Amino acid sequence: MFRMILPTTIPDVLAAEAQAGAQVRPIDADGAAERTRADYGRTSRWVLGLVGTIGALVAVLIASFAVSVLASGVDPLGDLVFAGFVGLVGAAFGVPAVWLLIALHRSGRRLARATAYWSALPYHQGRRTPTRGDWFGVRFVGFSADLLPRLISSSLAGLAAIFAAAGGIRALVVVAPAWETFMWAGFAVLLGAVCAGQFGGVQRIQNGMLARDPA
Repeated sequence: MFRMILPTTIPDVLAAEAQAGAQVRPIDADGAAERTRADYGRTSRWVLGLVGTIGALVAVLIASFAVSVLASGVDPLGDLVFAGFVGLVGAAFGVPAVWLLIALHRSGRRLARATAYWSALPYHQGRRTPTRGDWFGVRFVGFSADLLPRLISSSLAGLAAIFAAAGGIRALVVVAPAWETFMWAGFAVLLGAVCAGQFGGVQRIQNGMLARDPA
């Protein structure tokens, strides 16, 4: 069964949240950083995030169709019943998808914070000093196999959110049908949240690496 945080990583996360690393040796802190980052960077987590995003996008489309049915005005009672049915179908997609995205975000935030804590701990304690090789490691950490896909997908989500927001503004200006405005607004909010969530996790890990910067 898939776990948001692996059982082997939970002690490292809890210790980081409790700031309980005062007596931890640098080599043990390195091990904790590797475990938490490997847990955060699992491909399965990224794929599930993609699945959740697609499911939520489908839910927005279905909800937009329900809005168009309600706005048709052909048969108020019949339209209301049909729109309610369509809304239930949309909820069947949207509720699990949004729950999945929230669960991934919450667990990913904990893992990223733990990774940053353990990565920086030996340097903050003065038990280890940065080297010239750390200069490159800090600046190119975003190109690693676990973080680069997340940077790419968050960038694409951000661009799509901007495009959707522009579509929503245009729909308001030209007084487009309500369903169109609803659709663009839903896309913009969803994709903006996906962009911020993914980029925030990567940024937390990068911030933890800053303690290794000899500059």
